[in-house]
Formats: sequence, C-alpha cells, structure tokens
Amino acid sequence: MSNNKSAWPAKIVVLVYVVIFTALASYSDPTPRAESNRPAPNQTTSPGPIGDVPLMIPSGLKKIEHFIFIMQENRSFDSYFGTYPGADGIPPGVSFIDPKDGTRVAQYHDTNDVNRGGPHGWDSAQGCINGGKMDGFLTESYKGRKRKQKWWEWFVPSNEPEKNPKDVMGWHDYHEIPNYWNYARLYVLQDHLFESVASYSLPAHLYMLAAQSGGYIGQNQPRPSTYNFAEITELLASGKIDWKYYVTSGKFPDTEDGHVVGSESEQEQRPQKYTLWNPLPAFPKVYNNPSQRSRLVDTSQFYKDAKEGRLPQVSWIIPSGAVSEHPPASVREGMAYVTGLVNAVMQGPQWNTSAIFISWDDWGGFYDHVPPPKIDEYGLGIRVPGLVISPYARQSYIDHKTYSFESWLRIVEERFGVEPMTARDNSALDMIDAFDFHQKQRLPVILEATPKGSPYPLPLQRLNKGIRG
Repeated sequence: MSNNKSAWPAKIVVLVYVVIFTALASYSDPTPRAESNRPAPNQTTSPGPIGDVPLMIPSGLKKIEHFIFIMQENRSFDSYFGTYPGADGIPPGVSFIDPKDGTRVAQYHDTNDVNRGGPHGWDSAQGCINGGKMDGFLTESYKGRKRKQKWWEWFVPSNEPEKNPKDVMGWHDYHEIPNYWNYARLYVLQDHLFESVASYSLPAHLYMLAAQSGGYIGQNQPRPSTYNFAEITELLASGKIDWKYYVTSGKFPDTEDGHVVGSESEQEQRPQKYTLWNPLPAFPKVYNNPSQRSRLVDTSQFYKDAKEGRLPQVSWIIPSGAVSEHPPASVREGMAYVTGLVNAVMQGPQWNTSAIFISWDDWGGFYDHVPPPKIDEYGLGIRVPGLVISPYARQSYIDHKTYSFESWLRIVEERFGVEPMTARDNSALDMIDAFDFHQKQRLPVILEATPKGSPYPLPLQRLNKGIRG
C-alpha cells in the first residue's frame, strides 16, 4: 500500500508533461502563410526559398513532361469571353456615362478586327477598378493618347477602329476569335485568372518569371536596368531542368508610357534584347552566363523543336507586336499565330506529354466586371482570359478557381521540385484542376491557323477513361 502511494507524484509529473507536449505539438500558427511570408515593399533582392509548404507532385502530374506558356497581350476576360456560355461573364445592363458628351455607353458586340483599347498603367488600373466598383474604364479610356499626338487630339472621339475610346466597352466572341472559343469548348477555360500586378506589361512579365517585380510598377519610376532577385529559369537550371524563352523577332508597341494606346509599333524586339516583354536579359545570372543566354531564341526555333521532338521541359513564347493582339494589332492575326503554335505541339511527337497554357498579360484598358482580389499592395490586377490545352485536359470545363501568373510558376515548381521564390508562388493554386489524369490521352484537334479560323462550335471528343501512359 505504501509503495502505491509513493508512485502517485511520479505519475502526476508524467501526466503533466504529456499534456504540455500534446498541446505544443498540436499548436499551429494562425497567421496565414501568404501574409507571414509576404515580401517587403520595394523588395529588390530575392526573398529566398520558402519551404513551409512541402513540394509534393500532385497525382498524375508526372505525365506532363513539357510545359508551354504562351503569353499574349492586353485583353480582359470580359472582352474575349464575357458572353461565353457558363462563364462568369458580363452582367446584364452594364453601361457608363461618356465623359465627353454625357451619353450612356453600354456593352456591345465589337466586330472590328482592330481596337484602340485604353491606358493600362498602374494609375489606370486604380481608376478602372475604382475601389471595386469596376466602373472607371470609359473615363480612363479618354485619358489615353496616341504616340506623337497633338494635345488637342487627346479627347476627340471617333468611331473608327484604333481611334474609338468607347471600344473598351466592346466584346468579341466566336465571330472574331472562333479558335479561342473552340479551345475553351474542347479544353479548359479559366474565368478567374487575374494579372499578377495592377499595371502594364513589364511588371506582369516579371511576375510571370519571378513572382515579384522588385517593387517596380511603372508609376513615376524609372525602368530598372537590372534585377537582382531570383527568377524561375535560374532555379530550373540549377536543377538541370531544360528551358527556353522563345521571342518572336520584329517590332512591338512602345508601351513604356502606360497612357499610350492604339499606336503603331516602333521598337525592335529580338531574343537577347531586354524589352518590356523580355526582361530576362536584365537578369545578370542569365545574360552573363553564355549557356543560359543561349536559351533565349527566336520563335522560329519553336516550330523546329516541336516538329523534331526537342521541346524543353519548360518554355515561354513571346509575340511580336503584329501578332500580339495588343492594340492596334489584329485580334484575328493573333489568334492565327497562337493556333499555329498549338498546332506545332499537337502535330509533333511530344503532344502526349505536353500542357499548353495561354493567357494575356494585362487587361489593355478593356472592361471587366470582377473586382480583383487584393492580396498585397501590388495586386492582383484586372482579370484576363486563361486557357489550358493538353491530352489530359478536361473537356468543355470552366475552372472558376482564382489564379494569377504565379500559378504557372507553382505547377512547374511542383512538377520539378523547385522551391517557391516568394509568398506569391508559395500560396498560388497550381491549376491542377484543369487535368484529368485518369482519362486516356486525347487525340489532337488541329484548327485552321488562319485569321478566319475554324468554325465554332466544333464537335466534342469522345473521352475514354482508364490509366494509360
């Protein structure tokens, strides 16, 4: 009896330790990861890898060996897919007061192949969003100007293509862009993909590669001449992952002034020249390394690589002004160009292991009705279209999840075991919902790579379930 009594204090001590240890083990920090790891404003050096989310390859993703990212220019979601069946599209009865004559301007079907668009810098984005009201597009459009324009021409409206400030209220559909609508019907349309930053092309392309822009948004800031933070190609190379950045040589719109709209191309673009659409030459670890710099090539090489089965594991394709869809470029010519890129993959030997992602880098001044989520002081920006094409892509699927260009980074990081670079790609959704890896590989659907395109709607494919490959 006395022995049992002496054992009680020891049992109590053990019990207390067990309770304390259990409480500590079950404790989790209530602070959201994206907030706790958010880069500091005006971050100019790499925030370093963030390893608090384990990098696990989602089931089936190993079947994708080639990621192709096609970035076009300056179209909002509503301007291209606002009337697409089932999408989060244009609400009925949208109209705004014309600041010039006081009349009401409603959403309308714009059948023109060429548009003017609106200004699309940081201040323009804030004006369009207007605190979430999404009603400033027409007012901002009148602030836009053409290059070399006289001051008295700034607010002279015209109904001609390239000159009509009201065309930011217009929308296109399968009559003008049938192939894009067929891709949405046959594969995956994303209706909540947002530009990463509420600004113009250069910051958007930086986020596409680095999940940050070093604090650069273009608002009263000189364009940086160099960048010293990490970007994805540097990390891929360290892991011996093959990549290429294909650049379509030619001219491109001079959009360093975010208020310039609808102007003809002036600046020359080539693969190893630092431009708004090609910031990689401004990263010393790319440009000063001959092996890495050699991966910046002309888009003509893409067609050869696709045909010969030499596509890298990760690639980006950047247009020239003429095929970019950036006003005043033709929307039909841009569609034909993108279709040719997709066809090259589909007709090549690597189609069965590829995934193609298509988007537009900013909204181009065009109306969109969805207020962008505000996740930090820089973004997100206004909604843009997103398409996913793959033999494993779901068919006729509209993905309503919220994405940004960091989602492109995230799915590559997961697939190849690369640590996230910032809080943005660390917390981004990975777009895995676009795929059904239990379906058999789908046969390619070759569309007409012409300005006319293929008729819409094309018949759906018959899909077979079962694991293959």
